[in-house]
Amino acid sequence: MRRGSRFPNDQAEVVFADIIVEQLERFTEDERIDVLAEIVHLCGDPAGKHPLHAPLSGWNTLDVLSGHYRVVYKATISKGVGLLEVLCIGPRSDSEVYDMAVGAVKTGCLSEDEVTQLWEALGLLDVVTEEVGLEGWDYRPAPAPEGMRRAAVAAGLIDQDTADLLAKDELEAAMASGWGPDGPDPERALVAALERARGSADFSARKIIEVRQDARCGVLMIRARSKCARRAGHPGPHRSA
Repeated sequence: MRRGSRFPNDQAEVVFADIIVEQLERFTEDERIDVLAEIVHLCGDPAGKHPLHAPLSGWNTLDVLSGHYRVVYKATISKGVGLLEVLCIGPRSDSEVYDMAVGAVKTGCLSEDEVTQLWEALGLLDVVTEEVGLEGWDYRPAPAPEGMRRAAVAAGLIDQDTADLLAKDELEAAMASGWGPDGPDPERALVAALERARGSADFSARKIIEVRQDARCGVLMIRARSKCARRAGHPGPHRSA
């Protein structure tokens, strides 16, 4: 993308080559957070300042960690949807990061079987979404199986409308921990369900359920081949259910 170009609505699907997830595991927790936050910011300024030349034409770099490291990435738009592909991270000195990037491109490190969505990478790296400037509660997960939802409702743990907004692991948590001294406790069940989600430590369970009822973004993501499950009008990275 040319300097000054932007993604549609400053939104993009963000994917990592598996190699960069492995590389980030070697950094400290604070360093991982700093790097990931800078990558998230690329959704608002994807063109960057350091476009590369052959054999890395089309790729760009992002300075991170006080300029000591660079992240190699590519920003494109396909069928009106932004795509940010993050290839690798390496030391800025002695062109080491570029040699690494050339090798990664040649070996197909961004093939379908070797990429990780941003949100999955956050989980693998044990980084909470809010720590990198993202909203952890504005998406709607795929619902739990119908039989499980019916069982939770029949047990008095959750109402039907709420059950329909919970993922399988969330509903499992509600069914396991949603009991009080006098039997089913819907409030306890809901809190237990949402504690399964990655997000801030302090939250309003009812507010999260209200947000999940809002309209979804629905943009079809190029690499994930699924529609974005974040709230309509969200900033930054798209997210699968």
